[in-house]
Amino acid sequence: MEELFAYVKPAIAILPVSKSGAAIAATAVDARGYGRVAFLLEVGAMGTGAGLSCAATESATSGGTYAQQSTTAALTSLVAATGASKLYALDVPVNSDKPYLKLYGTAGTAAVLHSAIALLYRQNGVNADPNLDSILAQYKRI
Repeated sequence: MEELFAYVKPAIAILPVSKSGAAIAATAVDARGYGRVAFLLEVGAMGTGAGLSCAATESATSGGTYAQQSTTAALTSLVAATGASKLYALDVPVNSDKPYLKLYGTAGTAAVLHSAIALLYRQNGVNADPNLDSILAQYKRI
């Protein structure tokens, strides 16, 4: 049997936190040598009227300026009524000229518990599982 981590490298993208009225506190992910990154965003309890949005950004260096990678692959309008206590995926390609990725987004006026991990893959040309959208609350791929 193959081992998942022979093909996938996990990294912390957002440490577990409760945020409100602020930008999410993301950590830069060094994706040098990989073809894709799947960010798994875990959303816990959300206060009344809470909202959360996030998108992948990229930079040439870990401390550089990050720009949004694509407007079509963003998790938007995650609200308390329908978005709490779910797992979301944002799957993006790695630009070899800008291999440092970071999630960017905002938590609305009420508290949102959230965290994220990044799964770096395709170092050896391994294909993604085509059935991911059947087990995740939302799956975006560009």
